[in-house]
Amino acid sequence: MQHRWDWMVVVILLLVLGAGEAQGRESSTTVAVNIQESIAVVSWPQEFLNLGGGLVPGGEVTSPELILTVKANSPWGIAISCDLPNGRMQEFDEVTGAYVPDGRILTNPLQWSVGKNGPWQALSSSGSSLAASQPPTGDAGQEVRFFLRYEASYSDLPVGPGRDYRMTLHYTAGLSY
Repeated sequence: MQHRWDWMVVVILLLVLGAGEAQGRESSTTVAVNIQESIAVVSWPQEFLNLGGGLVPGGEVTSPELILTVKANSPWGIAISCDLPNGRMQEFDEVTGAYVPDGRILTNPLQWSVGKNGPWQALSSSGSSLAASQPPTGDAGQEVRFFLRYEASYSDLPVGPGRDYRMTLHYTAGLSY
């Protein structure tokens, strides 16, 4: 009978210990993340834009709409500038791929505007704000649309074959401006 009693004690102990394990134990994990300020330009205007040939003095030419698409999670802005200090296009040699030393320079600066009918602002190497203090865009992003315009003058001289007037535009996208 003692033997049977020993087995019963063992079974009871196993049940008690098993019941303790069945109650389980709890734990937790705290997860944290910090999001950095970020801006991405997901589309830029085309790399080369020909405003056309045959512009006559006294006439003007306006570009098609140019579009930049931005995604940002903080306030942001975009500035536009050019590689020529006065915003006036310079004679360019298509064969050498460079500005002509001491080449001709157009009379008026190339202008930009966010509306097809203006108001127009002259481009310069110091830059102008295309969009400033814009709110975060979310995943949808936001388009910045603008136009370019040139007004020809009788002081603008024709250039020979393989040459035209050019400048390079620069866009600077940044946070908090």
